[in-house]
Amino acid sequence: MLMSMMMIVFSNRTASMREWQAGLEEDGFDLLLHQSAVFEELSGFLPVRLDGAGTGFEVYHEDCAALVSELSEQGWDVGGPWQYAMSFYFGGDFRELISVLAAAGSYARVTGGVVFDGEEAKVQQPVEVLDEARRVRNNYKDKLDAPRYEWRDAQ
Repeated sequence: MLMSMMMIVFSNRTASMREWQAGLEEDGFDLLLHQSAVFEELSGFLPVRLDGAGTGFEVYHEDCAALVSELSEQGWDVGGPWQYAMSFYFGGDFRELISVLAAAGSYARVTGGVVFDGEEAKVQQPVEVLDEARRVRNNYKDKLDAPRYEWRDAQ
């Protein structure tokens, strides 16, 4: 089991669920976002399918200015200026880790943003996060536990 972790994507524009999904496909991930999710209403658990298996993570739209200020007070520079922030919380297993790395990396790439890794306390470019998602996927693909979630609307 992994501990609960957080990543934040900072950007100057948002993307639709369709654009985000297309980005995941362009980046080579078989990660299907829940088809009924409405981007503007994302607040909490987002079911996804990774390689056909159910998993997910929490995602929230954040007050960007307040978050940048809070991180700055803690000594972390996230660059910018940024207009939007979207946080991703996950933990539990490697399927969730791969999913959130791919989702955050692709979303940041599509929106021209960056990813703040709360565990490492550093800002990363989307390509770095996507490379990490691929590395974890390749290293753990044969060691993943059974899916913890199931949803059916993606069939």
